[in-house]
Amino acid sequence: MIEVIVERHFRPGRMEDTARLLAEMRRRVMRQNGYVSGEILQSADNPSVWIDASTWTYSDQWKKWETTPEHNEIQCEVERLLAAPEKVFICNVIR
Repeated sequence: MIEVIVERHFRPGRMEDTARLLAEMRRRVMRQNGYVSGEILQSADNPSVWIDASTWTYSDQWKKWETTPEHNEIQCEVERLLAAPEKVFICNVIR
């Protein structure tokens, strides 16, 4: 299993748009093969920082999702709201 952590810094004043787009991204990803679970977090110290954490069976399944038209469509909208490039961390789950 892997955990994918995506850190995004959004421009201030766009929180409604941010919440709407990330909720839509989550709805779409939930239908993907290999997706196990996930959550969207907003920093308590800096509300413009959002973390998207998802668990996948294999990294190949995440990478496939990243290249789908369904992902790319919503990702383009998300990127318009970013204050800085997003950071993606792919981590092995240790139990």
